[in-house]
Formats: sequence, structure tokens, C-alpha cells
Amino acid sequence: MSKQNSESARNYHDSTKLTYINLRNKPPLYKTYSDLPVVQLPHDRLRLECSALNALAGPVGESDQPFDLNTLANLLYFSAGVIRKATLRNVGEVHYRAAASAGALYPIETYVVCGDLAGLETGVYHFSPASFSLQQLRAGDFRGNLAQAAGKDETCANPSAIFVFSSVFWRSSWKYRSRGYRYCFWDNGTMVANLMAAAAAMEIPSKLVLGFVDGQVDQLIGVDGDHEASICLVPVGRDKGSLDVLKPVELDPIPGQSGSAYPDEVDYPDLRRTHASTRLVSPEAVKSWRGGLDAESSTNWESLYRLEHPDPRELNVKSLGQVVGDRGSTRRYARESIDFARFSALLDHSTRGIPADFLVGEGGSLLDIYLMVNAVDGLPSGAYYFPPAQQGLELLQAGDLREEAGHLCFEQALGADASAVAFIMADLGRVLERFGNRGYRAAQLEAGIVGGKMYLAAYSLGLGASGITFYDDEAAGLFLPHSTGKDVMFVVTLGKTARENRVRPFRSRVAVRLDARARGAGPG
Repeated sequence: MSKQNSESARNYHDSTKLTYINLRNKPPLYKTYSDLPVVQLPHDRLRLECSALNALAGPVGESDQPFDLNTLANLLYFSAGVIRKATLRNVGEVHYRAAASAGALYPIETYVVCGDLAGLETGVYHFSPASFSLQQLRAGDFRGNLAQAAGKDETCANPSAIFVFSSVFWRSSWKYRSRGYRYCFWDNGTMVANLMAAAAAMEIPSKLVLGFVDGQVDQLIGVDGDHEASICLVPVGRDKGSLDVLKPVELDPIPGQSGSAYPDEVDYPDLRRTHASTRLVSPEAVKSWRGGLDAESSTNWESLYRLEHPDPRELNVKSLGQVVGDRGSTRRYARESIDFARFSALLDHSTRGIPADFLVGEGGSLLDIYLMVNAVDGLPSGAYYFPPAQQGLELLQAGDLREEAGHLCFEQALGADASAVAFIMADLGRVLERFGNRGYRAAQLEAGIVGGKMYLAAYSLGLGASGITFYDDEAAGLFLPHSTGKDVMFVVTLGKTARENRVRPFRSRVAVRLDARARGAGPG
């Protein structure tokens, strides 16, 4: 018998073995550098007193607010920082970060490219959450490099600083395999949601920029674009002392940076191929990519349950700083009803749109919001469509759908126990036709931002929230025919956190029925 045949059987057997996650090759949560200048960020003025709902209400315009090292420290802390630490039995020290992350794996790295700030010289920096410090990768003004890479986007021309977010894909795929690519965008989205809310709280303008030449940005921050790759840019503030578009600077290699690959990293070729297909390679490609998606509407305007607009002061809304400091994903809901005023405020403030180079007009979006309502005062239980511009919910299917919600949320009690479940969808066919493969990044990232805003809005109102895994086609299918052609990007459960915030064992009647049918002789 040939050696080739024996190798085929062995390869198949090895690739289909079942095992728990390999804890021996878990990648580190933090990226490290050696022998680079370190700037310690100030801790003494980390606070955001603005109402969280006000911060989520929308972007701000031009501002006279000063932008200094303390401003930058606040933006970094409330978007990517370590908020608190705890030592758990059998686990050890655990770090809780400002934004939610799938599996607490934190695949997103944060870089800052800035002009001359009070307390910080111009340069390219990597943010270290563990030590709350910046490591200087390059000295000099490189904002012009990003402006060029972004096709001379006006907001990249002279901001106070530009946040560059990258993803270390292995941190997510270590647990979630190829599907982890999606989670990287969700995680990046929750961080951007926090960053934009923090900027708005300090009256600093911000914008999401997704159109740029990937290779130029990767080179600037010193990543290979394969194992770690740039995902998006967020310019913040306005440098009024630099009104001209800056010229790009020639780049030298960055000394002392950590390697791109990790020991025993498992390769997922489809993940790498997918990301490679989303890259833009020239300024011309960037300019042609930009634009928007024509709005479509299939709402029955006569059957909407109109949102309420209560005074936030009547809702005892928490400050943004308090929300981020206290936030933690809900593990169990109390199965109690939430009042319609709070539910209205949550939906309204988390879906007002974001300033981005792939969205046009106020409230522009690539997404559609569907909701499964289990327990909201004043709303019949059932499936809904929510068009934010119309400030109302359209009932698509009435009835108790708790069991279906638990099943669709990957057989987890969170879906069944939540007061409501938000299914954030996109018509990928239309998105990809307009934007090409880069549109996949845009849809996933915007979904992560909306989900992140739902987190912040929920906790500001005394509620809980948790992103959750889902059965893709079944979840979209529940809302047919309205959801025809749409795919689920992200799912967020919402409700009152139970006093005992621990995972509840769950198995839905839907799964029991499906298993019984699978054991039968036919499809009936």
C-alpha cells in the first residue's frame, strides 16, 4: 500500500479529533515590544461625567476643547483600557477591559498617530493596556501617511490624533477557528462605539474611516497584514495649528517589535484568504470604494408601535464613565419585563447612525434591526422590524417566542430569558455588489458598533446586555418574508440582569423536537 494513502487517513483522523480548547497554545492578550521609548499615561483625571445617553446621541462638530495627553489618556482608557482586575480561584488574575470582547480574547490592538500634543511629541505609538502606557514606534509627524493612504480623506488630513485599530487574528481563531474572523470585527466595533461615545462626551469630533490602502497603514504601524492587520482608522479632534494636508514621510523598519506569528499557531487559510480579498491596494481603489448604499424600505407605516421619548433625567441615566467602569456581560437574565420608555431610549440612542466614510447622510446605515420581544411593557410578544428613521417597531409575528429565541441563540438560556433580543442584519448581496469584498468588513464592523452602543445604552439605563452566538440561517429565517436576502451580522440580548449572574443550563423545546426528528426515519 502506498505511503500517500496511509497519510491521507492519518491526516483526516487528526483533523477531525474532538478536544477541548488547547490551553497550551493560547496566544497572549497583550502585544509587547522591547527597547522602545515608553510614555506613561496619567491616571489622575480619568473620568467622563457626561450622561451616557447624551454621549451616544450623535457626533459633535467643531470644538474648541483642548486636546492634550490627558484627553488622549481618557479616550484610550474608556475604549481599550483595563478597567479593573480581579483574582479568581482556579483562574488567577483576570483583567476586565472597557469594551466587550467575544470570549474575552481581545484580538484588537490600538495604535495612535498624533501631532504635537501637550505632554506628548508627534509620533506613532502603540497602546499597552496592561501598563497603561504608550510605546513610541516612530518619532515624527506621520499623519500625512495616513491621509495619503485614506485617499486624502479630509478628516485624516489634520486631526489631533488618529486611532489605528488592528486585529491579531489568532487570538480569536484560537477558540472560534475560522468564524473568529467575524468576532474580530464585532470586538473592534464595541471598542469604536466606546471611543466615539467618549469623544462625544468630551465634545471632540470623530469619524470612522474604512477606506484606505491596507499595505501603507500596515507598514506604518509595523504589522505584516496577514497574522496582524489594520482594520480601521478613527481620526479624533482637529489640529487647528496644522491646516494644510501633511505630506507623507518615508518609513524605516520599526526596531524591537514582537513577531507576527505565535508559537503553535494554527493556520486557517480561509480566514487569511477572506481578509486578503477585502484589502484595497491603491488610492484609486479607495476613492472608488467610498460612497453609500441606497436606502430601501419595506415598512408598513400604519402598523408601527411608536417609540417613547422620555426625558433622560427621569430614567436616572448613569454617566458614561460609570457605565464603562461597571459594565460586564450579563450571564443570566431575571425574566422580568422592562418598561417601554427604557426600551425606547435604548433603541433610539444606539441606532442614530455613525459618521463614517461608507455611510451617507444622517442616520445612514448598511444594517437592518430586527427584534424578538419577550417581555417589554406595552408591546405584544413577538418578532419585530425596527427602522430607526421612523422611530417605531413593526410587528411581523405575534406570539411567545422565548423557546425559539433560546434555540436561535445557540441553545443558550440568555436568548430565552432576555426581555428582548436584537438581530442586527445586512443585505450582504446589496452590500457586496456596491462595495465589493471590503463591504463585508463594513457590515460586520458597523454591526459591532451598533451592538456596542446597545451595551452602553442598556447599562446606562440599569439593564444588562450580552452579545451572543447564533444559528445564522435559522435566525434570519424567523423574520421571513421581511428578512429575505438578509444575513445576521451580530446578536445582542437585552434585559434585567438576574441577582445570581451565572449561566443557567438550558435546552429548548425546539432542539428537543429537532433531535427527535433527526432520529426518525423521515423528515416529518
